[in-house]
Amino acid sequence: MRMKSSIEQAVYVLLLLMRVPKNSFLTSESISERLNVSPTYFKKLMRVLVQAGLVRSTPGAKGGFSIAKAPGEITLYSIFRAVEGHATIYQGSQLFKSVFNLDDSEATEPCVLQTIMDEIENKWSELMKGYTLENIMDRVKSLYNLDEVDTWINNQINKLDNSII
Repeated sequence: MRMKSSIEQAVYVLLLLMRVPKNSFLTSESISERLNVSPTYFKKLMRVLVQAGLVRSTPGAKGGFSIAKAPGEITLYSIFRAVEGHATIYQGSQLFKSVFNLDDSEATEPCVLQTIMDEIENKWSELMKGYTLENIMDRVKSLYNLDEVDTWINNQINKLDNSII
């Protein structure tokens, strides 16, 4: 299985927004530049995160984006579902009926492969629900010095504040 790069980008956007002081914002342009992604594509990602209730969008000259929930409430699973949607990962096509030459009256049990894949997806989902943005940030902070990131965030906020004057 391969996840979209949007999930990685969404996680790092949220990690950045966690570092933004209360009542401050980062602009779409500054975040997309930091992530080195197209501003047009990035706006689509932000719209998804806003619709999912993970990010707050504040309009206006001093507006931008901020985190909408406590980091301990945002799970990796909720980010995944915001980006990927709610469809199941595996969708069987009832091939087992053809392979085993079964008609509908004989195929009374669910497809074994579908059942196994559902079990795997449930376990995988539970694992993802066990990791919050707060857990992820704790790991990041234990491995890296975040002074440069915090300085960058403060510079972005100051640019926004000074551009209004």
